[in-house]
Amino acid sequence: MIVNFCLTVDDVGYEGYSSEPHFANLLEFFQQEGIRATFFTVPLDKGVPVSRRPGYIELLERATVEGHEIAQHGLEHDRFEVGIPPPMIMEMPHEEPARKRLASQRASIDASLETDRIRARLAAGRRIIEDAVENQVVGFRAPCLATCDSLFQALELEGYAYDSSRYLQEAGWEILNGKKPPEFRPINREAYERLQYPGRLLSFPLTTEYTWKLSWRKFETTFDLARHDFLACMQANIPFVTLSHVSPIQEGEGDSGFEFYRRLLAFAKEQATADGRQLKVATLSELSREARQNKCRTREANDRSRRAWVRSCGVWHTRR
Repeated sequence: MIVNFCLTVDDVGYEGYSSEPHFANLLEFFQQEGIRATFFTVPLDKGVPVSRRPGYIELLERATVEGHEIAQHGLEHDRFEVGIPPPMIMEMPHEEPARKRLASQRASIDASLETDRIRARLAAGRRIIEDAVENQVVGFRAPCLATCDSLFQALELEGYAYDSSRYLQEAGWEILNGKKPPEFRPINREAYERLQYPGRLLSFPLTTEYTWKLSWRKFETTFDLARHDFLACMQANIPFVTLSHVSPIQEGEGDSGFEFYRRLLAFAKEQATADGRQLKVATLSELSREARQNKCRTREANDRSRRAWVRSCGVWHTRR
């Protein structure tokens, strides 16, 4: 059996949280470690589309050649362009301007979150990224994990294969926000299924953020959380989807962000092997394709069973 480990990176192209040198560093690290990641890319930053930024185009093309996935991260990374961020993100110190804006403009923000308006933002962003990489974009994650019911309707109507804007674990943000002790939430199959959507759109919920400007002081507590989350996902037979950000993973103390993932991958391989399973480091589009293929195979098997049952009923009646 396979254990799926999906490393995802947000904010590609979003200045302040991403830079071309940091993006290049990530690609080097992933190449060294044999990691294929999903890069959630911001289409439009300060009015400039990523398709008109030669440095990023080159890096995105390299990422594609090396087997990574390029997915969509909103339109302009406005905190409220497709929904409302969850409380643990809004509580982060750097989100004070967003908190003030939400408090003073809640009615107009809610009015902007109609399905048709969100569809227009999704389509505009998707076109920009597809122009940059010349590949179809099938996946989406909302900026700051901001969601609303209209977002999921819009994603379904626009034909996205999957969304990864929901989460299974809050404790990573509690560590960042200084809560002591953080509360490690249980992760199980039931919680995963509750985060699935009723239509064709697949949901791949992430666990939490582990490497945001990681300090050595918080390293072991955060690593304990990651071990807890990986083992829970493996036991529930659900994908272990991690979250990191282009620059913040490299803005901690020393090499802490990269060292975290070196150790986490080694731990995951060891645990999967001990359980008689194989660790697979996969992109979310891979999981999406496999999930749809499995659904097709299940449907075909059920159809064959029904046809066989009908034939057997016919033979039984003939013999009578």
